Amino acid sequence: MSREDRVAGDEPVTDGGTVADESTGTGSGGSALARLRDREDFVVIASAAALVVFPFLLIDVLGAIGDVIGTSIGGYAGLPSLVLIYGIIVIGFNLLLGYTGLLSFGHAAFFGSAAYSAALFSQVVPSPILMIVAGTVVATLLAWPIGFVSIRRSGVYFAVLTLTFGQALYFWALGPGSWLTNGDNGFSGIEAHGLFVGALPLDAQLIPVFDSYTVMYAFASIVMLIAIWVGNRIINSPYGLIFEALGENEERVEFVGLNVFRYKLMAFVISAVFAGVGGAMFTIHEQYIHPTTALYWIQSGDFVIMTVLGGTGSLVGPVFGALVFEYVANVVSGVSLPVIGSIGSLWRFVLGAVFVFIVWVFPRGIYGAFADLGARITGGGGDGEEPAAADGGEAE
Repeated sequence: MSREDRVAGDEPVTDGGTVADESTGTGSGGSALARLRDREDFVVIASAAALVVFPFLLIDVLGAIGDVIGTSIGGYAGLPSLVLIYGIIVIGFNLLLGYTGLLSFGHAAFFGSAAYSAALFSQVVPSPILMIVAGTVVATLLAWPIGFVSIRRSGVYFAVLTLTFGQALYFWALGPGSWLTNGDNGFSGIEAHGLFVGALPLDAQLIPVFDSYTVMYAFASIVMLIAIWVGNRIINSPYGLIFEALGENEERVEFVGLNVFRYKLMAFVISAVFAGVGGAMFTIHEQYIHPTTALYWIQSGDFVIMTVLGGTGSLVGPVFGALVFEYVANVVSGVSLPVIGSIGSLWRFVLGAVFVFIVWVFPRGIYGAFADLGARITGGGGDGEEPAAADGGEAE
């Protein structure tokens, strides 16, 4: 029984022949851990707990280890928030790549348009929440026509179409649109007052002892929890099942009478909404935006790397990819080695080596490796989850 068959009927979930009856919890990969991950309340509570300890582990624990070994490997105060911002983006991007099987190289268009919209909106109303709303609305409105045109092609043609739209926006921001974006000088002077009409400044510390627990981090954590909750709802809804079925076999979904174009377009727009939220938050966090960091195709490529590195086809897997990516870019790049000296601009070489190693040894990504390890420890023998279209292409 295929995914699309389940969408069309009320058949129980199967995983290659063995019935996974939710009432009894039996079947391949039917470990207690796997069943627990399907519970929405567990996903949200576990994510909240992880967000609480994340800055402590990233900055204080790694910093202490760095002091012992004589190398600075701890993060800095703003890094946890930056990881969460990119984590929000790739959660949405994974709905498109990991579940629907559509590889977009143009999501920088939504990230950047939201970032610039939030920056412009801040000149009128410097409210972080309203800046996110403004940026997300613009990214969503932009996603409809781009998706409407791009979705009509598949595979490499879809990827190139999205890349073309993204690059068009990039060169527009540098040239004709420089009166609005300030061109190559970048957009500075962004003001984001604190929460609750400025009563809580974003750089204020929540816990005096720990510098990393700021209002900005708490704000990013709340948005991240909302993103996880929404993503989990979508994945476990009939819509999410259809997305996954599309990644497995588009023709069979069409055969059962579903409107393939509509569902692919919705996956594209939803992923753009997540990118819009992340783009607006990036502006709030950095208070500076430039066409290269916002709209250039490398930004779109970074979303792909983060998603594949963390693990496609899982809700929070791409967040692990965002963590590794930002850690290499912002911490490892500052490490000085005895022979080659400071890694500096070679950080992308290091990232490439990490990417090749992960994809080669753990094809399901970092999260997939942890999931398999956890399942073996608990006797589950694997969680049975496979990405719908981990290669970013459409399954035959």
